[in-house]
Amino acid sequence: LPSARRPPSSRPTALSSRRITTLSRGRGSGRVHNGVARAVNAAIFHSIETLRERLENNFPADVDARHEEPGSRPPTRVPLMAGNWKMNPGTLQEAESLAALVAAAARANGAAAMSSCDVLICPPAPFLPAVAALLTGSNVALGAQNIHHAAAGAFTGETSLSMAASVGCTFVLVGHSERRELFGETNEIVGVKTRAILDAGMKAVVCVGESKQQYEAGAVRTVCAAQLEGALRRVTEQEMVGGEVVIAYEPVWAIGTGLTATPAIAQSVHAYIRSWVRDRFGNRAAAAVRIQYGGSVKPDSVDELMQCPDVDGCLVGGASLNADQFSRIFGFNASPPGPTKLWAEEVVQCRNELGESPVWSVQTRCLYWVDAPGQALWTWDLTHEPVKVDFPEVVGMVALRAGGTLLLGLERRGICAYDPRTGATEQLCDFEPGLNTRPNDGRVDRHGNLIIGSYNNAHKVNAQPIGGVYQLPAGSRQLREVLDYKVRVSNATCFTPDGRIMFFCDSPTRRVYAFDYDPRQGLTNRRLVYELPSDVDGVPDGAQCDADGCLWVALSGAGKVVRVSRTGGVDYVVELPVKCPTSVTFGGRNLDTLFITTRGPDGGSLYAVRAPPGVRGVPEVAYDDASPLLAGGAGGMVTAGAADMSRFTHGASDAEGGRSGGGRVASGVGGVVVEAQHQPGLKFCANCGTGFGSTSARFCTECGCARC
Repeated sequence: LPSARRPPSSRPTALSSRRITTLSRGRGSGRVHNGVARAVNAAIFHSIETLRERLENNFPADVDARHEEPGSRPPTRVPLMAGNWKMNPGTLQEAESLAALVAAAARANGAAAMSSCDVLICPPAPFLPAVAALLTGSNVALGAQNIHHAAAGAFTGETSLSMAASVGCTFVLVGHSERRELFGETNEIVGVKTRAILDAGMKAVVCVGESKQQYEAGAVRTVCAAQLEGALRRVTEQEMVGGEVVIAYEPVWAIGTGLTATPAIAQSVHAYIRSWVRDRFGNRAAAAVRIQYGGSVKPDSVDELMQCPDVDGCLVGGASLNADQFSRIFGFNASPPGPTKLWAEEVVQCRNELGESPVWSVQTRCLYWVDAPGQALWTWDLTHEPVKVDFPEVVGMVALRAGGTLLLGLERRGICAYDPRTGATEQLCDFEPGLNTRPNDGRVDRHGNLIIGSYNNAHKVNAQPIGGVYQLPAGSRQLREVLDYKVRVSNATCFTPDGRIMFFCDSPTRRVYAFDYDPRQGLTNRRLVYELPSDVDGVPDGAQCDADGCLWVALSGAGKVVRVSRTGGVDYVVELPVKCPTSVTFGGRNLDTLFITTRGPDGGSLYAVRAPPGVRGVPEVAYDDASPLLAGGAGGMVTAGAADMSRFTHGASDAEGGRSGGGRVASGVGGVVVEAQHQPGLKFCANCGTGFGSTSARFCTECGCARC
């Protein structure tokens, strides 16, 4: 999986023949639609096929990165830092001064700089001879910004390859976005030039990249694939393996604008480019080709960029005109301090509005997750197409149930048992009737009981903690409240392998807590585990615990998943190219794949990353109730296939702020008794969650609110 690199595909894939299957549950629709293509393009199926092969551990022996640590790059791919001076500086004297300073910096850094990367500068054509002389003995290579593909002729204003070679050029830029946009160079012309450069014995730096409009339209891969095909169609596998071609990805919207694609975005596109090379030229070419990032690279951004395993250097514009800045770029820190970084990769383009609640079943070898407002349950066995099942209401969570069945948290019908093989659904109990809430984060504890938390549908308006956290004991039809204070948005529910500690957060507080957990007594001894730093956007969202007892938590709004070690520090960070990861779980054959759900507008896909060596998850426990789903069961009826499930209603108003007029609100059959107001004697402050110092304390020492 994506970590140190993308393992190669060992066989071609029939991209156009693969589709996502959709089933509809409710309102007379049980048809199988083989055309949810609006949510899919061919790249998803390449990702599916590649992921399956990665999970089968098909790592060829000739790929150098096979046994490398996450976040590293093969030693055979030495980074290349290239400075493109464009039409700068203004005079020969300025060019000579700049070249002399760059050469001096390279000599001063000496072995340290040269061992970590190669350095290249590309001055304007009139300055090439003088700059070449100043670079002598510095190991800084010289490149031309443009050439004509013809050997000679009546081409006024052009430079031939032999001219460039005669003054010391060993590289040539080709296909730069400015040449494409301002001078009309097409993919065909770029391909002809690339072939001519290689025939002349020089190396080609082939530039590809999308405009801002193409990026926002989600056409990055389509654009890059077309440009790569045009540029490299005449290039051989041997030339790619030999490093004769360097690819530079330059998002046009980040060139000269001061905007920079995040390292996670860069890594995502670079990984795709490498996979394209693998499909076109084979494993060895993909392992060998250097892929640069070009887009407003600065000294303060280069260290993080160079942690990306598929970023093999930078094509630097404006910063290369300042010798101090450029020398700091090619003298980047290859091992900066801080947590080890991993890089997630998109594996299913499901375009969820709000993907949530991923859970892996060891029994069925399937990953399940929900699109909450999208009213859908997704299933994927990592081999065949994902299956989407539509429901007539919000699906807040999914958990495993004995016998290969599932538990669903539905907005109107509460907690339901569901058989994905037949579509049969049985309501087990209502959820917080009378409140404008729905089931949100849920997980089965290590004893087979469901723990389910609440989501205040209006929390962004009224900021009210009105929901609870409950246990549905195995085989029961009634929820039992286990947390003695109310919450706005329950999240991060998961358990240590021994089941004695439960993690939990009320997301708006930005704090994750650990509780001692006893299935008979509930939650006690709360203590702070992780608080989102003030300089980090977002909130803690869904979480999962690994076999070592460490917490992996999605930071929605920050574009990251972090692992909180048992000592409380963050030792791993998973970077995503989208802002809002929502939840995580371990899955795959060895439980060493971290799957990550995301939300829109820029996200919505399913992502995955290989866990660090030695890190894996624990098999998820199923809710301990294998009773068949029978019609007329307490709390609901059964539906299957095309039956209409919308008749299972909550039995209470879903209106904004809806709750009964005070006191206790009891559900109907199989329901849960919920307090509409805070209970007296709470152990924790209902406003900020801080524990009270004594049973007689009347005010919170943290925020000053009165004890309810």
